Amino acid sequence: MRYTLPLLLLFGLTTLAAAEDAKPAGEKVEKITYEDHVRPILREHCFTCHNQGDAKGGLNLESFGSTLEGGASGEVVIAQDVESSRLFALINGDETPEMPPGQDPIAQEKRDIIAKWIELGALENSGSKVKAKKKSGLAMDGPVTTGKPEGPAAMPEGLWKAPVMNLDGSGAITAMAHSPWAPLVAVAGQKQIALYNTDTLKLLGVIPYPQGIPYILRFSRNGEVLLAGGGRGGYAGSVTLFNVRTGKPMVTVGDEYDAVLAADVSPDLSRVALGGPQRLVRIYSTDDGSLLHEIKKHTDWVTSIAFSPDGVLLATADRSNGLFVWEAETAREYMNLQGHKESINAVAWQPDSNVLASASSDNDVKLWAMIDGKNIKSFGAHGGGAEWVSYTHDGRMVTAGRDKVAKVWAGDGKEQAKTPGFSDLTLRACFNHDSTKIVVGDWTGEIRVYQLEGMKELGKLKAVTPSYDEMIASLQAEIGTFDKAVADTNGAAAAAKKAFENHLAAIENNRKASANATAAMDAAAKKVEELKKAIAASEAKQKQQEQEAKTKDAEAKKWAGEIAKAEQSLNQVNAKLADYSKKIQEKSSVLTAAKTAQTDHQKQLDELKKQLASQQAAVDAAKKKVADLDAKIAEATKQKETTPDEQKESKQKEIDSLIGEKSAAQAEVDKLAAEAKKSTEAIAAKDGELKKDVEQIAAAEAEVKKLQEETTKANTEKATAEKAIATAKQNKQTADTQLASAKSAVDAAKKAKDDVAKETGNQQNLIKKYDGDIKKQAEQLKKLEEGKPNLEKAMNDQAAAAKAATDKAAAAKLELEALKKEKTDFAAFPAKLQAEQQAMLTGIKTQEQQVAEATAKQAEMEKQMEEKLAQIAKLQAELDKVMEQKSAVYAQLREHKQKVETGTDEMATAQAKLEELKRQSELLQSLYQ
Repeated sequence: MRYTLPLLLLFGLTTLAAAEDAKPAGEKVEKITYEDHVRPILREHCFTCHNQGDAKGGLNLESFGSTLEGGASGEVVIAQDVESSRLFALINGDETPEMPPGQDPIAQEKRDIIAKWIELGALENSGSKVKAKKKSGLAMDGPVTTGKPEGPAAMPEGLWKAPVMNLDGSGAITAMAHSPWAPLVAVAGQKQIALYNTDTLKLLGVIPYPQGIPYILRFSRNGEVLLAGGGRGGYAGSVTLFNVRTGKPMVTVGDEYDAVLAADVSPDLSRVALGGPQRLVRIYSTDDGSLLHEIKKHTDWVTSIAFSPDGVLLATADRSNGLFVWEAETAREYMNLQGHKESINAVAWQPDSNVLASASSDNDVKLWAMIDGKNIKSFGAHGGGAEWVSYTHDGRMVTAGRDKVAKVWAGDGKEQAKTPGFSDLTLRACFNHDSTKIVVGDWTGEIRVYQLEGMKELGKLKAVTPSYDEMIASLQAEIGTFDKAVADTNGAAAAAKKAFENHLAAIENNRKASANATAAMDAAAKKVEELKKAIAASEAKQKQQEQEAKTKDAEAKKWAGEIAKAEQSLNQVNAKLADYSKKIQEKSSVLTAAKTAQTDHQKQLDELKKQLASQQAAVDAAKKKVADLDAKIAEATKQKETTPDEQKESKQKEIDSLIGEKSAAQAEVDKLAAEAKKSTEAIAAKDGELKKDVEQIAAAEAEVKKLQEETTKANTEKATAEKAIATAKQNKQTADTQLASAKSAVDAAKKAKDDVAKETGNQQNLIKKYDGDIKKQAEQLKKLEEGKPNLEKAMNDQAAAAKAATDKAAAAKLELEALKKEKTDFAAFPAKLQAEQQAMLTGIKTQEQQVAEATAKQAEMEKQMEEKLAQIAKLQAELDKVMEQKSAVYAQLREHKQKVETGTDEMATAQAKLEELKRQSELLQSLYQ
């Protein structure tokens, strides 16, 4: 069926949606109606193919009523549900075929108008009112009949794992089903059904299916029974119900002339429905195998059959797109669902029984509401055709198809996930018991198991089950891998544990180092405080020592002045003494040679004048030296003001030295001046002597005496001066010594202060270092603490991995031993069956002999009974005795009858067991020959 919706342009409607969106909240929304807005679009684009005279696909869009009625595939407009409206899905390109065919898509603004029309209630005209939104029926609306068992879900127990046939390869996966409550999947093969655990992906057992190939497998609603339908094409077909725990057949129904392709068992296990190439649906009673109903509605092969979860309805589908729903109890037709264009390959029920899903070769999966039979959703599931659909407990679906993938869908038909591609088309797909995985099989026989989260492939199942030898060899190889994994994981676990312990030790070391650094920093801070006090004490002591040094320096300078003053006095006295000595000498000479020297006086006068000139030059030179020393003293004094404190003392010494030199130079000036004066006086004297030699001789005697007296006096002054100089020098020496000591104390105080300051700096640097270390250690500790959970998790994960590997290896070894024992038991099973059969035959013969003996004994007793009765008739007198004998005989007769009956029952039981042993023996001979 194809839909055509040609393009058209509608004047005045291009801005309708935008204008409506721009309306403020609370403002009345303008109605969009079929007559005013939608019909002009459909007239322009769709009426050519979808009109009353030529309604392609049964769809007529010319009127509002016919548009809402829909076409052959059901409704195309669902009011207030744009996503479920196929009309919009086709023109929007969401489903195939896209409409209009062979043309550009309808303009977006016009698609928006149609979408808005549906969203606002799909009104006919301006007078229409929005009806209450119709429920789509896609959401499950309980009650959901789960059939969940109260106890543990059924799992195979003690089934043989040997394959029925040794095959090199597998054909297409013809049937597959998963238990609704246990991790158990059943996979069809040639003359067998393989059962796998979908948690471990291990083979649990093989159920022989001598009828041929199973084409349909279904678990009962409680998971206790496995239905298998199939047979041999064109020859025979039937359906068998197997006990899941034991693998033994419970009942077989049907005697078809072709293989059974579709079948299901009712939730209460009372009926089995089957169908196939004979185009018939037959419903059998599982109680006695009788045929209850026969449905002849289908015109082609019956491809799928399914009872609704509540057991009320039965859905059947065929190869010619026929799809029917029947009353399960009466087999009366309930619905004829039309819409698929090609073969319907599978049907499945939503868990609440309200929706039926059908998968078809026309690509689509359709969802049908059981309340009215309407097609409430259609979606293109697989390009090339959808081969399978099945539900899980929460209403999700899984499909398989010819596009070589399987897909998972929400209950409303929205795709949620899909598998990677297979090498060929996928035929079967089913959810596991807790809906976290899917199992998918394809045409080549490949079976994959996927974790739905992230669609992660967990592994593959083998459609061709391996032999015991192959399984043992594979398991032995796995054990080697497991043992290596145990060693590796144990090593990794030990390393992870060691890393965690080292990490804990690092944390503890970090904490200790931080505590030590904190203690050291506190000690350094305490020492800094002590050093600050020491610095203060050193500064005070330095000031005291500097004051003492200053005092001693003043004293030294004072005594230096006293020495200079005394030396000056001494020099003056010496000058006087020299002068007095000279004068006395001169006067004495005058006295002794006054007369004779008169002639020499002129000569002496000339010499004295010459001497005076020389002396005057010396005086000028000495004065110049004094002036130069004054300039040097002034310059040194000026430099002292700008000289650093530590150099002032040296500069002062320089000044003192210059002052000393000046004093000496000045003394020399005075001395030379005195000598010049003496020379002048001598000249004058000589002049006078030349004039008054006589007077001078007399005066000279008086002067000599006077000079001698002055000399005596001057000597006394000299002695006093010398004593004063000695005392002053001694005092200065003492002051110098004390000054040196004070300066040394000042230097020591400065050095002590500097040492303490240096130590304070060292301690402060240590404090900074410790503070940095503490901060660094705090950051390291933070990182260590942050890394601790990861290492702990890694340790736990590695330990868990090691334990898991150990457990896995141990389990594999136990499995290997069990498999070896099972192989041995399986090899011995035919002989065991034969032994049991022989024992049963012997037992039956024994039972037959006992029954024959009991029968003969009974006949003998009856004969005796008849004889006794005859005697009773003749011997009335012996009636009481005979009656007693009669009672005894009856008692014996009843006892023998009971033995006969018991023996007969035991023989019947033994014969039944023999028949079962014969059947198993024949089955083994036919299957494992």
